[in-house]
Amino acid sequence: MNFNGMAELLSGILDTQIESGQHGSISEERIRQSRTTGPRLNNAEQRLLLLSPVARSDYRRVCRKIQEELTNRLLDQGVEIELLPLAAATDEDKVIMNGNGFNVTLYRRKDLGIPWVILVQLQASYLRVLDPMTILRLVDSGGLEWLRGKPDGNGELTAAWDDPETDILARSRRFSLKLEPV
Repeated sequence: MNFNGMAELLSGILDTQIESGQHGSISEERIRQSRTTGPRLNNAEQRLLLLSPVARSDYRRVCRKIQEELTNRLLDQGVEIELLPLAAATDEDKVIMNGNGFNVTLYRRKDLGIPWVILVQLQASYLRVLDPMTILRLVDSGGLEWLRGKPDGNGELTAAWDDPETDILARSRRFSLKLEPV
C-alpha cells in the first residue's frame, strides 16, 4: 500500500475544508503535551484535527517547533543524527552502521519471508534528550523513510523491511541515514 499517496489524497481532501469555528480548538499547550510528556490526543481531539483547518495548522506549527527544539538539544549534546554511507560494516546477513548517538543494524531475514529487519539502537546520549512521547523516523538522504516509531524501554526501534523491490543495503551504501524526531 502506498501510504505517501494515501496521505497526499487525504491532505488534498482536507485542504478543501472551510473553517467554521464550530468544532472548538486545542490549545498549543495541550498539543505540546500530547507530543512530549503525554497523554496522547483523545478521540475528540483527533476528530477536531480532521474537522478544523486551523487546529491542523496549529498542530503542524507546534510539532515543527518541538522537532526543532529536540534537534537543537541533540546537537547541543554533541549527538549526531546522521550516519554517513561509508559507516557500514557488512557481512552476508548482518549490516552494522555505528554512529555517535545511535546505531542501525540490518538483519537479512529471508527465512521469515522478508528481506530485512531494521534495528535502531539509541545510545544514552540520544535517549537523555528525548521526551517520553517522541516519535522518531529513520530516513535516508534520498528521501526514503525506513521506519517510524517511539523507542521502547531499551531505546530500540525495530521494523520489518518487506519491500523486495527496494534494496536498502544498496541504499545504505549510497545515502546517509538520518534519525530525526517527527
